[in-house]
Amino acid sequence: MALLDLLTLLSYIALNVDIVLQIRRIYHTKSSRDLSLFGMSVRYAAILIVLFKFISLSDAPLILGQGLIVLTFTTYFALALYYFANRNPEA
Repeated sequence: MALLDLLTLLSYIALNVDIVLQIRRIYHTKSSRDLSLFGMSVRYAAILIVLFKFISLSDAPLILGQGLIVLTFTTYFALALYYFANRNPEA
């Protein structure tokens, strides 16, 4: 495995760990108050665009890594939307 491939793999692992930690934080606090749903929407669109670009390049490792980012970020975004929709307006 080339150094660049290894660094790419490590970067995808780091990004996914970060997103999983954010999911854990939202789940434990039961709040998405400090998140920008607009900002998350923009990031989600960008993640999908990059995935489509990697698909067009037919680069399997990048597709797999980006696909995993899409999966974990979808979970993160869905949980944030869930807690936003079920927030207590009096708090």
